[in-house]
Amino acid sequence: LAGVGAALGTGLGYASLLAILGRRTLAAAATSQLLTSASIALTVGILVTGLALYLPGRNALKGDVVDERRELAIQRDAGWRRMRLDVVLCVTAVAGQALAQRAGAFDAPVSSVTRGETVSLPAGLLIAPILWWFTGLVVAGRMVEAVASRLAVPTGGFGPVVRGTLVRSLRRRPRPLANGVVSVGLVVAFGVSLALFAATYEASKVRDARFTTGSDLRIEASPADPARLTLPFAGELQVAGVSQVTPVVFELDNSVLIGPHDQDRRDLAAIDVEGAAKMSTFADSSFVGRSAPDVWAELEADPRALLVDSQTSDDLSVGPGAKVDVILARGTDNQVIERLHVVAVFERIPGFPQGVHLVMNLRHYQQATKLTDVDFFLAETTDHSHAGLTRAIDALRSGPGANHTITVDSAESTFDRDQSSLTALDVNGLVNLNSLYTVLMTVVSVSVFVFGLLLQRRRELIIMRAQGARTAELRWLILAESTLVAVVGLITGGIVGVGMGYMFVQVLRPLFLVDPVLVVPVLDLARLVGTSTGAALVSAMAATAILRRLSPGELLRDT
Repeated sequence: LAGVGAALGTGLGYASLLAILGRRTLAAAATSQLLTSASIALTVGILVTGLALYLPGRNALKGDVVDERRELAIQRDAGWRRMRLDVVLCVTAVAGQALAQRAGAFDAPVSSVTRGETVSLPAGLLIAPILWWFTGLVVAGRMVEAVASRLAVPTGGFGPVVRGTLVRSLRRRPRPLANGVVSVGLVVAFGVSLALFAATYEASKVRDARFTTGSDLRIEASPADPARLTLPFAGELQVAGVSQVTPVVFELDNSVLIGPHDQDRRDLAAIDVEGAAKMSTFADSSFVGRSAPDVWAELEADPRALLVDSQTSDDLSVGPGAKVDVILARGTDNQVIERLHVVAVFERIPGFPQGVHLVMNLRHYQQATKLTDVDFFLAETTDHSHAGLTRAIDALRSGPGANHTITVDSAESTFDRDQSSLTALDVNGLVNLNSLYTVLMTVVSVSVFVFGLLLQRRRELIIMRAQGARTAELRWLILAESTLVAVVGLITGGIVGVGMGYMFVQVLRPLFLVDPVLVVPVLDLARLVGTSTGAALVSAMAATAILRRLSPGELLRDT
């Protein structure tokens, strides 16, 4: 039974991938990889299903026949429940995540696949979210069980048939309710965490692309055109669709930093501080021990302020407060030595994905070197959508581009070109698969709970019918308990899923230049929860139709 079920499940998974991702995506995978994946799925499916079928039967054979036929079975707590290992593991997962984050375990070196660098993810830290997934739901089930066993019985008599019976049933048998909540919660938590992961991943790719470009657009002189861009050219770039433009001077080895003990050639960028601060996203994490607004305010106010990257700071022993000499416009007729002082140390700056060593105020750079040439312009568009970027690029090419040979690069083109190691994964298809299987597994979980409820209490339901309860009342009783399982399972699964999503997102940090921030896709989650709730209720209502086929005579004769 386990082998046939695992084979059918593997085939269904392959068919789902083929329908959602397409034949071309699957054809890109090696046959050996597909066979390995299918073998793992078959093995895990057979083991899990086999154990699920074998262990209860083995325990039943070990028990006393009289105990098995009792209406109220004796419930013995397992050892892990008595020792509260679920609570211990849940606390361990959260504490381990916090300690690892505090110790910098997630701060792996940022790498770029497009530069031929290997991306290394702290995969060992995935243990924490997996522990949180299982133990968090088990602890939630324990809490549901404790609350159900303490429900207040209606005073002044039995009360309405459905409500009175439901409350007493939950008080008497809280564990099946908790088991149903845990089964639904496990599925929902996985679906929610995957939705959060996908939304955060997509948003982080967009932020990375904008960070790499420096803004929405990057405008440079064509390599085939010997004419240099000049500062007055910024006025011509103010076309329809472009809200503001800022110039940047940057070349490789265009300066020499002379420290107190050593000197070396460095790449220097001179930027319009006010314009760059408005168009680019600067996080406090970009600077060592300083906030971004304070750094840019000081760089704007002090013309001799200098920013130094952390590697240069270590190599040449120059930190905040150090006074250094810098050779500007190195190798040109306008070469000059300026006395500057370091105000902050940075990790990375938007617009320079390959890195930059020194950053200074453009105004002072031009005053010192008497140069008005710039290397590129950063431009921000009024509309950040695909259509808005396209209109702005067309206006630039038909306007100033008609008289000057320029190249226009956008954050969108960078998004397509500069991809991290996971970009080959079809995240949208993954989310579609996630939503589909979350709904299906929620339906299965609720259906199993309802059928188990009917199987366990069929004699009780028949006796209630013999005592005058109507079939509609019994159906409402089962539907109410099923709805309670579905709703509580969705709530607890959602809470645990958000925690899992946050933990998974931390593992993504080495893939991106800008630290990913957890994104909650409200509409996607609402659609997922709404679809799962509706499907669970429909499956519960369909399952209660079995009440009509119960034979009172056969059941009472077997009692």
